[in-house]
Amino acid sequence: SVCLLDDEKLTETDLYSQFLAPPDKIGENRAEISLPRAKALNPMVDVSFVTKPVDDLPDDYFKAFDIVCATGLKQEQLERINNICRDSNRKFLCGDVWGMFGYMFADLIDHEYSEEIVQHKAIKRGPDDNEKNARETVSITVKRRAIYVPLQNALSADWSKPELRSRLRRGDPSYFVMKILLRFRDEYNRNPDPAQRKADTEILLRMRDELVKELSLPVGFISDSLLTDVFGIVSGAAA
Repeated sequence: SVCLLDDEKLTETDLYSQFLAPPDKIGENRAEISLPRAKALNPMVDVSFVTKPVDDLPDDYFKAFDIVCATGLKQEQLERINNICRDSNRKFLCGDVWGMFGYMFADLIDHEYSEEIVQHKAIKRGPDDNEKNARETVSITVKRRAIYVPLQNALSADWSKPELRSRLRRGDPSYFVMKILLRFRDEYNRNPDPAQRKADTEILLRMRDELVKELSLPVGFISDSLLTDVFGIVSGAAA
């Protein structure tokens, strides 16, 4: 079974990314109006909805699910749900899309899985043939184990440590862009607004400068251009 949880109402902006919401239902609860289309995807699955805010739900509510997927929440809310799931051995996923930028985080706690490995084995062509140029493909299944960390640990990583500082040389600022956008949502209780692009871009750049100073990041590591394409939700990115 699947439960859709959302306390917000559908807006015109949502229509660019809310694939399950009918366009004639603007102003109505997003979870409730998404129910018919969600059920149509697989009639064999029991789909329900809840319209309460996340903060109004007790810890035990989240423990009833095998896996919880969260999006559009503040950092404190994400960390709370993740900790509840981890304490009750439940899988947790979260993610967001801002314009052309998005992220996904998974906490599967202690996860065992199987991976198929393809190997090439040398074979003899005949009983009297010592040549080993002939090869055959052999597939073997190898068991793996992955240990995950909670979101709280991932977002509070100490970037002054040498092992983390070395990663900066790879030149990927995505992690820090995510932190800036989560900080924006925490402070303003919303996402960057296309209707306020100029003002919100100035806020994002200020937050960028503050984060660079806090974490002693290289100047210019997070370019201005990365924070100008984070408005709205582009459907291609959401898909």
